[in-house]
Amino acid sequence: MSMRRTPQSFAVLSSASLVILVSSWAQAAPSREECVDAHGRAQEFRERGQIARARQAFLACAQSSCPSLVQQDCARFGEELAQLVPTVTLSARDATGGDLSLTSVYVDDVLVTTRLDDGRAYELEPGKHVLRYVHEGKEVALKVVLNQGERGRNLTASFVDHSPSKSDAADAPVARAAPTRRGAFPLVVAGVGAAAVVTGGVLFGLGSSSVPDACSVSTRECAAPPGASVFAKAESGLRLSNTGLAVGIGGAVALLGGLVWYFAQGSHRDPEDAPSSRHARPTAASPWFTF
Repeated sequence: MSMRRTPQSFAVLSSASLVILVSSWAQAAPSREECVDAHGRAQEFRERGQIARARQAFLACAQSSCPSLVQQDCARFGEELAQLVPTVTLSARDATGGDLSLTSVYVDDVLVTTRLDDGRAYELEPGKHVLRYVHEGKEVALKVVLNQGERGRNLTASFVDHSPSKSDAADAPVARAAPTRRGAFPLVVAGVGAAAVVTGGVLFGLGSSSVPDACSVSTRECAAPPGASVFAKAESGLRLSNTGLAVGIGGAVALLGGLVWYFAQGSHRDPEDAPSSRHARPTAASPWFTF
């Protein structure tokens, strides 16, 4: 049976293998070729921005058994990168804030630890990481971005049961009917009608007052010889008063219609005042129309 490794998991596994290699070299002195090889790989890691892996490689070639020039170079670069490699501490908490020591942690799908009671710090590469905390079959995922030089950042996972309990359901607020409002357009129509009533009244008054005293509006007759100027004035005033009367009647109709429309239309709820979908019961919707 063959196993497939993603490029990301291979990188993490290679880093872990490199740590084991450094530990073994601490017990068995590396050869000259191994020191030179570690120095070259460390330089490649550093150029690619993989400073955590580069630091481990520099530690490998900083052993006393390595050639002096390689040893000095690796020790210097290792100390410089030690200040740049981000370190994190891992912890998990239950709903009461208690520690969950028996928790496994995966960094970018690679297992890094199965316990969180040793208090150790972990070196990770700068950049984005996804951490998965697994405790008794439950998982909590954290997405983090680590910066160069970030030291001792604590990454804590909280295992809190978010399912609502019976007491929570009993204490949930009862949905209240949201305030309703009617469309404002009918009031605009009513306002225009009211303005027309006032305008018509003014025109009717001006027209009636401009009819000469020698003429009667009701009989439409003037006590003047034929061709007198009073006839023209009376006709103009009568025309103006008729116009005012028509405008006033039309405004009254619009005013009354707008008020009837406003109070007779179906009210609707403001979306911002609608009750939360968590507590409100579904209701049947009926269409309404405005013009």
